[in-house]
Order: sequence, then structure tokens, then C-alpha cells
Amino acid sequence: MADTRVHTDDVEINEDVTFDTLPISEQTLESLKNGGFTRPSPIQLKALPISLVGLDLLVQAKAGTGKTLVFSITAIEIVQNSENDIDVTTKVLILAPTREIAQQITYVIKTIKQSSCFVHTFIGGTSIKDDQQHLKKCHIVVGTPGRIEELLRTNILLPDSIRLLVMDEADALLSKEFQDQINSIFSYMPVNKQVLLASATYSEYIVRFSERYMRDMTYVRLVDEKCPALIGIKQYSIQIQKHPIESHLFEQKVLLILRILNRLKFRQCLIFSNLRMRSAAVCSRLKVLGYDTTYTSSSLPQQKRTKVMKDMYKHKCQILVTTDLTSRGIDLDEVDFVISMDLPPESETYLHRIGRAGRYGAHGCSLTIVSSGEEYEQLCTIKTQYNLDICELDENDGLEPLVQTLESIAVAQ
Repeated sequence: MADTRVHTDDVEINEDVTFDTLPISEQTLESLKNGGFTRPSPIQLKALPISLVGLDLLVQAKAGTGKTLVFSITAIEIVQNSENDIDVTTKVLILAPTREIAQQITYVIKTIKQSSCFVHTFIGGTSIKDDQQHLKKCHIVVGTPGRIEELLRTNILLPDSIRLLVMDEADALLSKEFQDQINSIFSYMPVNKQVLLASATYSEYIVRFSERYMRDMTYVRLVDEKCPALIGIKQYSIQIQKHPIESHLFEQKVLLILRILNRLKFRQCLIFSNLRMRSAAVCSRLKVLGYDTTYTSSSLPQQKRTKVMKDMYKHKCQILVTTDLTSRGIDLDEVDFVISMDLPPESETYLHRIGRAGRYGAHGCSLTIVSSGEEYEQLCTIKTQYNLDICELDENDGLEPLVQTLESIAVAQ
């Protein structure tokens, strides 16, 4: 299906350029066309000629601008070039920091792969025995570090034939949380492999640190340092009075959200909270009022987490209340509104959160609720750090700009 939406300038697609101009096989070009992909985004146009010739690559571009397709096409082309191999062996390993991102990557690859290419997701909360069966016939392995490291350590996943290693949301994977697992995974990898790292945000430390995993790294960067946020997202904030009792402050934020939602028109909305228990509580309150609402967090069983995301993808739910489990990499094309009940611990996560509302050049809207004092000052720091245009609203009688923005987005769609 052709994409007829109007795109913002940061993912503007040149009408005269198609994937045919890139060194991609006829089979993959046909699969891309069948999947609705005809014209490359700027990051795809710049990165694919490098990744397709086997060079180690670090890709940085804003959230929702097409990075996943860069390494998905590269992976499929590697499998395509090994079709004459007698046995089906693992050619590509793709790592993601969350189960949800891993599942989404697999979905994207399945959308554009040939029938002779086998891909599967390997994540925690699922059966190791099932993994063992899938690995008997799997070209592209997509998974989270914990499960992949376990499969390598127990010799269930054999790495000798791997030609491409991808780390999506690489800055998260190279953080201390995953450091031991990533080091272990790399220790199993063959020397002669291609490495591709992708993310929307990188610190200079992460860029330097990633070099230890790569050979003669090429850095492809399409991020405007003066405007790292997607330009199609209109950002708002509301400041409420700080209260010394945390539960009272949380209740004030919930009441504000309930009052605001009643006035707004949106297709789908994500509500972020830093705490899992609060996500569940907000979800319950919204359900009582008749909103089609669900929630997810890392504490839920994997079957439930998978169902929640499927319901959002299929538009069975209008609101997802979540932790930062879904702040990165999740592509819900109907989400046009994001609310942050709390500021995230890390400032770059703010960019990832609001990026859920403006996928692939679409227009969206974000609202951040902060209390006076320290939380408000933290938002001001983020605003200055990333040169953001965040419009401050009055909680009582200043919501009209937010209402009008969402109405204009609805009309544009």
C-alpha cells in the first residue's frame, strides 16, 4: 500500500528517488513494493549504500525516520546472497533492549522478506525448547540480550555462520544494564562479521565505546543538534502545585488527565508513568470511565505483554498506559498523543517518549505534567539541553491550544 500521507521535512521523501536506485536485489525490491515501501527515507538513502557493501556502521537518526528498515533490508540481502547454501543456518543476529522491540523488528522483517527466508523472535518468558526447534531453521535471529546470551552459552544457538550483528537502540544496549551480556555475546561472534548499530540518541561516550566492537566504523548521522526532536510533534507542558505527599501529587495528576482527556480528540494515546503500580492504577481509572484502555510493564507475563501490543497494533485499544518499556522503538502508527505523568530519569528518554507520536514524519502532540519546584526545573533543563519548543499551558483555562492542535492533526489525517 502506497504511503500518501504528508511527511514533515525531517523525513521528507524525494519523489524522484525509489529503492530501485539502491544496490538491492530484484527479489527484495519486489518484497518492499508488496510491503508498501517504494521510496527510501533520507536515513535509508544515506545508510543503505554503506551497509549493503558490508561495512561496519553506526546509524543515528530521529525516532520514527526508518532506521529499522536499514538493517532489515541489509539482513534480508545477506540471506538472499546465501540461498545456495545447503543447510539453513543463522546468518543474522539482531539484538533489542526489550521484548516488544524485538517482536516489532520481526514483524517488519516478515513484512518484506521472501518466503525462503526464516526469521523468529527469541525472548524471555517463552519456552527454550520452542527456541531450540525454531533455531533448526532460522536465518535471522531477533532477540533480547538475556535470552540470546543463554542460547549461545548452552550451544543452542550456533554463531559460526553469523555474518551480521545488529544492535537496535544501541545506546540502551551499551549501557551498564546490558554490558556483561553484550560482552558475552560478542565473545561468541566470529571475527569476520559486519556490525551495525542504530539509535536516535548517542552520547559521545557511547560513540567512542562502540568502536571497540567495530572495525573502521562509519558514522551516518542525520540528526540536527539544534532540533533533535521530530519537528511534527507539538510539545506542551502543564505545571501543577507540588505536594509533600507523593500519593496526593499522583492523584492530582490523575485527576488532571481525566479532565483533559474528556476534551480531546485523538486516535491513540500513550500515557507514561515511571512506576508500574501507577500504570495499572491509571488504567483502571480510565476503564471505569469507559475508555478502551490497557497497560503494560515488565512485571506482566509475556503472553499478556504480547496481547497488549497486538491490541494496540490492531487498534482495539485507544489508550496504553505504560512505563518506559515502550518509550523506545515501538511503532504504533495511530498514536498521535503522548502524555508523560512523570519526567523520565534520563533526559534523552523524553525525546524517545514524544517520538511515539510522530512516526515516519506524521504529526503528533505531547503533554508533560510536572509539579512546581524540582520537577519543573528538570523539564527546563531538558528544554534547554535539546533546544525544545515546549509551550506551557494553564491547567484551569489554558487548554485551548492543545485542543486545537489535536483537532488540526485529526483533520490533516
